[in-house]
Amino acid sequence: MARRPRRAKISKKDPEKALRNTALVTCAFCKGGGIDPYGLSPLSKCVVCHGRGTVRVQEPFETDPACEGTGLYFGSHLYCWTCRGKGVISVKSKKVN
Repeated sequence: MARRPRRAKISKKDPEKALRNTALVTCAFCKGGGIDPYGLSPLSKCVVCHGRGTVRVQEPFETDPACEGTGLYFGSHLYCWTCRGKGVISVKSKKVN
């Protein structure tokens, strides 16, 4: 069974500060549909975006090289463990000396 992705924790003291460096991206696993892409049930929601069709990611981000932005784990019905099905990964900012 696929692991459920963790949701970003939002600070109760300053929620605007927690969302300042984030962006909404179309869910790569369900391609923005919000429903299970493999048709297990017409009522089942996407396990990555929980039916919203978009996911919030930390900026800056780039396409995940492990799944090539598809959000799938090597052609299976599981979501990619590297990007957790989002299709993108956060890039750590590099310090310039």
